[in-house]
Amino acid sequence: MPRLLMIAAAGLMLAGCASDYDYNKFPDQEPWTMSRNGSEIDYELLDRVLFRNDSADLSDHAERVIAALADEARHHPGTAIVVDGYTDTVGTPEHNLGLSNARAIAVADALVKEGINGRKISTHGYGETELAVPTGDQVPERRNRRVVIRLVPG
Repeated sequence: MPRLLMIAAAGLMLAGCASDYDYNKFPDQEPWTMSRNGSEIDYELLDRVLFRNDSADLSDHAERVIAALADEARHHPGTAIVVDGYTDTVGTPEHNLGLSNARAIAVADALVKEGINGRKISTHGYGETELAVPTGDQVPERRNRRVVIRLVPG
């Protein structure tokens, strides 16, 4: 397994892990997907690694995972980090836009705490505009409460 995949597998259960999730329940499944788009590397959380409803708080576990991601980012010194936050459709679009921004900022702050240069990090909140799982209004969908972390050429 490539080094990047091993570190990320050990590490990207980030950004507000749901407190009721049993991480031992699916030991052979990674809680995220990693993809490449040219020289960009994207990490997207799957439905087992999520924010609690209406929250941007990181769990202790999430902070440990972000530390592992920070280590991986240091192996790519020529990259910048883009943190994109998202929500489900519960709440108003205005509230969700603010919440998605807060989620992205929480992850960025944790990366800075781990020694990543804050000038290399940008954050974006998309609210409920780019749903991972399409739903109607006011539908709580855990898979939509996520953050995508992108390592992009800097």
